[in-house]
Amino acid sequence: MIITYAKRQTAFEREDHQWRVEPDALIWVRPGGDSLTAPWADVVSVRAAFAPTRWKPWRHVLEIVSRQSPRLLIDNAHLRGVGDFEDRSDAFTPFALACIAKIAEAAPTARGWLGVSWGSYIAQAGFAGGALVLAAIVLLALPTVLGGTVLLKLALIGAALPLAAVWLVRSRPRRAPLYPAAFLPALPDGAGKCL
Repeated sequence: MIITYAKRQTAFEREDHQWRVEPDALIWVRPGGDSLTAPWADVVSVRAAFAPTRWKPWRHVLEIVSRQSPRLLIDNAHLRGVGDFEDRSDAFTPFALACIAKIAEAAPTARGWLGVSWGSYIAQAGFAGGALVLAAIVLLALPTVLGGTVLLKLALIGAALPLAAVWLVRSRPRRAPLYPAAFLPALPDGAGKCL
């Protein structure tokens, strides 16, 4: 059985992008008929992540990186109109699980990842660390009338450090073994019923 997934990505397109999970490759048919074939055997990594945006708070992505084909980033958001998106998780989830199963079968040395990419993680951690340092500088540089407020400021900074450490540990990209059930935490709710 060939599993397909379709969605419109931009307001300038009248037709949907279509992806087909074939036995030996992922076929991407763009509006207008152009197609791209990404053989499963050429895949070097696959990543699934929860990646919400302002207008798509339920958005999940599947990223497939191949030696020969360009990086494919497929999400579960279908554009209906300007600022109007439809959650297509019911079709996206079985499609993503089928892709992961085919990659595990054809490219067992490929790496599986859950969560944000390493580049995004490092950028976010740098921004958060810079903001924490800036907040500490501002808190300590503000003039205080009472001597005890310096201790309060240090306590506020000290309370923020463990929270930052917990965020750093929990949000880092994680390796995932290449079997569909391992990717369930990064896929939409109810993904387990598709196995």
